Amino acid sequence: MASGSLLAQTRPSDPRYLDVSELRPGMRGYGLTVMRGMRPERFDVEVIDVVHNFRPHADLVLIRPSHPVLEHAGTVGGMSGSPIYINDRLIGAYAYGWEFGRDPVAGVTPIAQMLAELRRPRRTPPGLMPGSSAPLPIVSEAAERASLDTLSRRNTAARAPVETAYGSLVPVSTPMSFSGLSRTAFAHLAEALAPLGVTALQAAGGGGPATAPSDAPTRYEAGGALTVRMIQGDISGNAGGTVTWAEGNNVLAFGHPLASGGETALPTAIARVMWILASERRSFKISEPVRNLGALVQDRGPAIILDTQSTAPTFPVRVRVIGVEGTPHDDWNVTVAAWRPLAARLTGSVIETAIEETASDMGDVAWSVRSRVRLRGRQPVEVTELGSGAEGPRAIRGVAANEVIARALDNAFAPVAVEGVDVEVRLRWAREFAFVRSVSLARAEVDPGDEAELRVSLGRYGQPPEMRVIRVPIGRELAGREVELEVASGSDTVPDLAEPESLDDVLRNLQTRYPDDALVVSMKLPGQGVTLRGRVVPNLPSSALDLLRPGASTDGGEALQNMRRVVVPIGRVVLGRDRVRLRVREVRR
Repeated sequence: MASGSLLAQTRPSDPRYLDVSELRPGMRGYGLTVMRGMRPERFDVEVIDVVHNFRPHADLVLIRPSHPVLEHAGTVGGMSGSPIYINDRLIGAYAYGWEFGRDPVAGVTPIAQMLAELRRPRRTPPGLMPGSSAPLPIVSEAAERASLDTLSRRNTAARAPVETAYGSLVPVSTPMSFSGLSRTAFAHLAEALAPLGVTALQAAGGGGPATAPSDAPTRYEAGGALTVRMIQGDISGNAGGTVTWAEGNNVLAFGHPLASGGETALPTAIARVMWILASERRSFKISEPVRNLGALVQDRGPAIILDTQSTAPTFPVRVRVIGVEGTPHDDWNVTVAAWRPLAARLTGSVIETAIEETASDMGDVAWSVRSRVRLRGRQPVEVTELGSGAEGPRAIRGVAANEVIARALDNAFAPVAVEGVDVEVRLRWAREFAFVRSVSLARAEVDPGDEAELRVSLGRYGQPPEMRVIRVPIGRELAGREVELEVASGSDTVPDLAEPESLDDVLRNLQTRYPDDALVVSMKLPGQGVTLRGRVVPNLPSSALDLLRPGASTDGGEALQNMRRVVVPIGRVVLGRDRVRLRVREVRR
């Protein structure tokens, strides 16, 4: 479809817009953007030319902006969406630039392509957002999920074809400014965001004032600064850009996607620009939100769309760190955007920051981490993890709350909304763990129906070894066999779990685990069980197994090795594992 006909269909003969077919090299006009503060100002532009089919069925207008700030800074991240006018008619949004470009040459996304996105229907009713009152789309296990990894692969692939030895023509990077994040958490989050085309900036903005300043705009305006709010509170994370067009409740911005998330729901706010920082690679605006307003509802190739009457779902995260005397801040409170691809990663960054900033000591420490994730209409999911190490609290990795959020939001069975996350971290400054030194048998052979006596030597820091005697029943079905007994820590032993067939199964599996402060003795038994309809059915006779094998039914169960396990509480974190072999005598006649 030609761009002229697209504009005609979008806004028939509207004198406010100028189609790319009417542009000629050398035409002059202006753009609007916020250089500093909250009010947009003009910068001059000259049309260089039009790049046809820059993207499939989409043109790009090349312009050369002119302004003292831009002559110094070049292409500026955060200017994405700045409206460009020729003859006082809107031609589109400042959106693309060359990395390492010496001239402030930019690419403009034509307004026709952006306006066309307004005609795209939303799957949820007006005013309702995915993940809040309206149902989430249910995604099958085999289907592509809207996860961070999927978005990363898709965005990386989309950007790769324009890579050349002479630089890349890419969307003007969307700066996401974080304040309050620890260095380690920032590094991990920046790595995750980079494939999305989002540039993480540390301390390049703030969380904004608690109340909007009296002079803050009350509505979005063309050229005004906006921000997409990912994290709010003790830690903040905001993706900045510029408004291209606003009419009624609808706002167009960026001129390129934020993360190509499609229909989405993210909180947005009017922003204030503090400074434009010049950089050889890509300059960017330092900004902060000043007034919450509306939500990002569409994240598409030509633009993002905001709805000023919508409210995006968020959830509170509270992290308390107990056991650090004199710390000025041991209670962290943050609000996280409930966006499925990033919610778990953002929550993990909050937890990582709270631990690192509250207790950065390098030394022996034992910890317990209690995660409680509240889900709408469900019982809270609670998981307690124990650990110990010599690296200090930074050794705490992969808190269960992250996995619970990711698995719950990505489940294939039913819509679910996260209502809140509470994490309590208790620290004890001591080397409180035991490790498996050796395992031996009191007798190398036993009779069927008897017990095997294992002697487990546990090492402890600064103390003599501790001997534990564990008795394991030996069934008659083991007669005449040699069996292996494995002794391992609870954290290193994976329980038998069936593939979930409902959301209840998913949540139950997330809470099913062996204690970190226990030893688990595992022994293989003859025969098999199955996992069937979300449940583990052990020790079935062969006739039942034949009926339940997958080849006999599309609803068949998956085979499962029969196991016997004995759990022995130790009272402290246990590390390591060992094995012994036992001979079971024949049954005497």
